Amino acid sequence: MILLSVNSYDGTEHFSNVPFLAEKAMSEESNNSTDKVSKPPSMGQDWGSGFGSGRRALFDSPDDFDIFCDREKGVNYIFHAPELNCTIDHMEYDHDTQRITVITNDKQRLDLGTKIQWLVRPYIAKEQYIFIVRTQNGKPIDGVEVHLRIKDPEIKKDNLEKTLN
Repeated sequence: MILLSVNSYDGTEHFSNVPFLAEKAMSEESNNSTDKVSKPPSMGQDWGSGFGSGRRALFDSPDDFDIFCDREKGVNYIFHAPELNCTIDHMEYDHDTQRITVITNDKQRLDLGTKIQWLVRPYIAKEQYIFIVRTQNGKPIDGVEVHLRIKDPEIKKDNLEKTLN
């Protein structure tokens, strides 16, 4: 589940900031059986490190964490229920794979566990600090502020040779 803060119009020319469930907005609910367009993948369907990296995921299940973007304040959060078994040094976003790699203090590289969906990508995919907050029964217990870096794009050797010639 991915939450995004949006402004809603209340009908009296006032806008209020309310949480918005991105997964609901991104899904295509269609009862038309002739519609051959497939649904976009949800976070649960995209679970795992993917791309043959063989990396462990930071969380055991996609239900263990939520990504929340407060676009008014420009602050992003990852809320999680289980206790982390590592200390996070920093995170790295890869534009090519649209995934976040978590780098621990002992230099382990773990996958966050999901692709960053298109709706929250503009808010996540930039260099910033993200708050990682552990919750219990909907209340924050503890948290850390972690630096999110952007992975440098890999320059392909063929492209480099074409550029130089």
